[in-house]
Amino acid sequence: MKENKALHYLAIALAFSTLFLIFAGGLVNSMGAGLSVPDWPLSYGQIMPPMVGGVFYEHGHRMIATGVGFLTVLFASFVSFTEDRAWIKKAAWIAVGLVILQGVLGGLTVLFLLPPPISIAHATLAQTFFCLTIGLAIWTSPFWRKTSLVRQENSESIPLHRLGMALLATCFIQLILGATLRHTGRALAFHILGAFTVAIFACWFVWRVWRNYGEFGALRRVAALLLVVLISQLGLGVATYFLLRHRFDVIPPPFPAILTITAHVAIGALLLGLSMLAILLAYRTKPAHLPSLMTTLKDYFTLTKPGIGFMAGFTALAGFILGSPGEVNFLRLIHTCLGTLLAAAGAGCLNMLIEKDIDAQMARTQSRPLPSGRLKSGEVFFIGLLFSLSSVVYLSWMVNFITAFFGALTLSVYLYFYTPLKKISGVCVSIGAIAGALPPVMGWTAATGRLSIEALALFGILFFWQFPHFLSLAWLYKEDYASAGLHMLPNPLSGDRATALQMFWSSAALMLVSFLPTFLGLTGRLYFLIALSLGVVLLWFSYGFLKDIGRPQARRVFLFSLLYIPVLVTFMLINTPGKGLQ
Repeated sequence: MKENKALHYLAIALAFSTLFLIFAGGLVNSMGAGLSVPDWPLSYGQIMPPMVGGVFYEHGHRMIATGVGFLTVLFASFVSFTEDRAWIKKAAWIAVGLVILQGVLGGLTVLFLLPPPISIAHATLAQTFFCLTIGLAIWTSPFWRKTSLVRQENSESIPLHRLGMALLATCFIQLILGATLRHTGRALAFHILGAFTVAIFACWFVWRVWRNYGEFGALRRVAALLLVVLISQLGLGVATYFLLRHRFDVIPPPFPAILTITAHVAIGALLLGLSMLAILLAYRTKPAHLPSLMTTLKDYFTLTKPGIGFMAGFTALAGFILGSPGEVNFLRLIHTCLGTLLAAAGAGCLNMLIEKDIDAQMARTQSRPLPSGRLKSGEVFFIGLLFSLSSVVYLSWMVNFITAFFGALTLSVYLYFYTPLKKISGVCVSIGAIAGALPPVMGWTAATGRLSIEALALFGILFFWQFPHFLSLAWLYKEDYASAGLHMLPNPLSGDRATALQMFWSSAALMLVSFLPTFLGLTGRLYFLIALSLGVVLLWFSYGFLKDIGRPQARRVFLFSLLYIPVLVTFMLINTPGKGLQ
């Protein structure tokens, strides 16, 4: 494979030019010069208008953007004729597409008078393009062409390149929050929280590199530079915060203040670029035989137990809509569902971590990410803890404290009571049913700010539903559970009949409780008829299992229970009078 130093240097020039372009764009925003030129693509109908006042900054920004565009096309053309790797060629022409789209977004911000969504997208795409230019600079370097450097790490640690991916993702989200703050004046609290998150990931990454990768000089130098840039960015962030709070006696504010605010934007982009560089270098140190990226992403998704997450989010949505007085606040509904999903995902991750040894003993769970060895305990613990804490903080800030309390209660019951009780007593199913029944209560309190009898009715439906659902599944896999030392059935000494009786009586209780939304005025007659029909069928299937205990009967109960809640809740929402979306 032939090296091409000129191509590599051209990629470096493109990356630095893009960083300068981001600085120029930030300067336009800091100076309030975004509408100094009212037309596009020309400026006052000219290619080169008089460069006075705000026109100097706005038109200067356009000139730099044009230069970056030409440089990108030149690079892509050069790659097409000199590069023998097809994926590099594709990446180069993707960069051309991004720079064209970025120019169009820039024009739309002017033509539509700086609408925040377009302005935020314009800023976000610039960061994406910058990351791609960093990648192109590395991929065309002699370093990348060398044989991959492989280092096997401790089996319980998070692979360095995955930690780098987390750092890159948090930096990118933080820059989106920063763009939102600059263009709307909102999301300050989230931006500050994001800064702490980025600092944690960055310091963790640097510490890992300096502790374990002494022989990789390039990686250590990038880690050291990353730490310096992080400290500078945090200082600029604090300075920017106080500068923007200060009411200047002159307009515009002093130019040094403008430069400080703009430097905060540019150094943030540099931090993102260094994170991209760090992850690419770390990729060359990844342990051998790691699964592919798609397999890893699929494993992360599996960790969150998406089926349970969907049920939690869906029932929280129902609780919110039913609890909303009159019109439904759509934005608060989104916040509620997102916070609930984060809590469910965190609980799922930590549950799989706690039970990894148990999962390894059961045939139905041996292929999960942790017992199979595809993911490490350290990364699963961090992801689960991040999701769990984020859910409580997010619900506290964006919804209300009572909903956050029930989110924390759900996590506590599921992790501290249900999970350990599975190895002690069949009462764990009752405890787990409490955790599983809290999401609609969270939806209700998010809409009303209080707990009421209606919320308890929704709780009761989810609570009693879980007995036929989980007991039928536990009976189907009772040998598997027993081999792992789990006590999922109510009373092993009483035999299968005790399980069948509990399934039957809980199905009967579920049918009665499902009528409460109609009696309380939350739903109409159609829902009542659907609840009656579903309850009769589930009760009939449970009775069939009681009379003739066997796998076909248990499977029938389990499969119908999967349909029960989605159908019931759907008709609950359809037959809710007087609801609409703001």
